[in-house]
Amino acid sequence: MPFVTPKSQRDTYDAIVVGSGAAGGQSAYALCMEGAKVLMLEAGRRYSPETETPMFQTPDLAPLRGVATPQSPLASTTRRWTAAGRYRRALCAHDRSGCGSLRLVAGAHAGGVARIIGGESRCATVPTTSSRVAGMGLGFDWPIGYEDLAPYYDKVELLIGVYGSNEHLENTPDSSPGCLLPPPKPLVSDLLVAQRAKRLGIAVIPCHRAVLTQPLDFGNSPARLHPGNVTAQKLLAEDMRARAACLWATPCGRGCSIRANYQSTTVHLPPALASGNLDVTTDAMVYEVTLGRDGRANGVSFFDRTTGRPQHATARVVILAASACESVRILLNSRSAQFPNGLANSSGRLGRYLMDTVGKQRDRADSAARESAAAQRRRRRR
Repeated sequence: MPFVTPKSQRDTYDAIVVGSGAAGGQSAYALCMEGAKVLMLEAGRRYSPETETPMFQTPDLAPLRGVATPQSPLASTTRRWTAAGRYRRALCAHDRSGCGSLRLVAGAHAGGVARIIGGESRCATVPTTSSRVAGMGLGFDWPIGYEDLAPYYDKVELLIGVYGSNEHLENTPDSSPGCLLPPPKPLVSDLLVAQRAKRLGIAVIPCHRAVLTQPLDFGNSPARLHPGNVTAQKLLAEDMRARAACLWATPCGRGCSIRANYQSTTVHLPPALASGNLDVTTDAMVYEVTLGRDGRANGVSFFDRTTGRPQHATARVVILAASACESVRILLNSRSAQFPNGLANSSGRLGRYLMDTVGKQRDRADSAARESAAAQRRRRRR
């Protein structure tokens, strides 16, 4: 695989992609399959899901049995199995709601946060009724509708493999024929929930998850995804054959050595690397986008975390896909006489109104209080 170092990188590339998660992986894949030369820069270390995923090990074998540490405050049993599950803390702020501290985290490994989301396929839509929400004073209407995005949702589902069903619901829009894999059979508990929810008028349907319930259609999907591109079709067909259906053995958050669930490292990067058009440099912490004399981006500067030395890479196009907060950091750092407040910040809004994936972690005091309350309830029952 063409994993390179700053010394072995090309002099210039067609595009630089910063970040190797879902957005970065998709960007690099799309460009490489069309013949562009791409350099991917990842701040974390190299990670191999095929060799580093503890698929059949029990929780008691996890390092420290999954106990959190100051270096890994969001650790859980599944995320502590390998070094790939480490996190880097970029920000810590006090949460005034009383829920504890808020920490901004990002996956410090190739594949990004997509490595640990467990294969959930978020059914995010831009509903046609969004104007009603805007009219209530809750926000501005989007300049695009779901119908503009639907063809791209279909392509992504065909590529990564998503199971689910078409239920004709507005907030879970239907996919085109042949896009979704069949969902697994429901558990008895699922049927019970559906039965009770029906009485309340609540629909209970199979979720959409990026997990293979059966092998991908490598005979037809590559042509649908890359019409007229024989080379890309061949590369994708070979890669789809290498992905196995899920064994339902262990939590998806650990990764997947058989490549049944979606990760950038199991879906996007293998065919892009096989094309020979992708170079990947890990341990590369990008800190600014550099500009040419024409004021356009011509590359990025980054620190090699293995040596601590600053490096530079050059390309015609720069794609920032390092998560919402990390990409903003890079843009704010990219100051010059032409852009004194950072790139893309003429409005002064850069870094405000951010949206990212969030979670809740109990601190020790919160956990101790809950344990004490539980103990009191047990004594009262006696």
